[in-house]
Amino acid sequence: MKIGVFGGTFDPPHLAHMILAEWVRTESKLDKVWLMPVLSPPHKQDSEITDPETRFEMVSLACGEDELIRPSDLDLRHRRRPSYTFDLLNELKRKYRADKFSLIVGADAILEFSTWYRWQELLLKFEVIGLLRPGKNLFNADKRVLSKIKILSTPLLEISSTEIRKRVMRGKSIRFMVSFEVEKFIYEKQLYRK
Repeated sequence: MKIGVFGGTFDPPHLAHMILAEWVRTESKLDKVWLMPVLSPPHKQDSEITDPETRFEMVSLACGEDELIRPSDLDLRHRRRPSYTFDLLNELKRKYRADKFSLIVGADAILEFSTWYRWQELLLKFEVIGLLRPGKNLFNADKRVLSKIKILSTPLLEISSTEIRKRVMRGKSIRFMVSFEVEKFIYEKQLYRK
């Protein structure tokens, strides 16, 4: 079985995340995609992030009963900190011996990939699928990284978690930007109302 690991903050998970997960699954011939909320994203240390358990609960609600797009709490349960992608993928490989894992990353991650912990080994050991995002240019990406990553063009989806949080804060609708279950959860828990 070939599984794609799609990590992110998912604060909140929105319909573009789900569409991209399915797009990558079918275009890259993956059997499943696991959405993995990260405990503490290194590039967002200065911003306020919803607690990891709440974000995982929203990812679980977004996935629902779907058997092909599933939530994963591995990074949240990972005991070693800081948590490195290389270590997480190796842990998945040990735990699920028969599976092959592909890492799914966005354009932002591609641009900073050569700063990651053991990035060269990661590229040798695992398939990395890079998603082109609207408005992002890979011109400044490390050529050594680009030569090893499978770049996948994706639909241009202009939904962002940042915009959703702003809309909730302003009392505007987020209907059809997130699933009904996630929308209901956000309002019931009064998230993003600061």
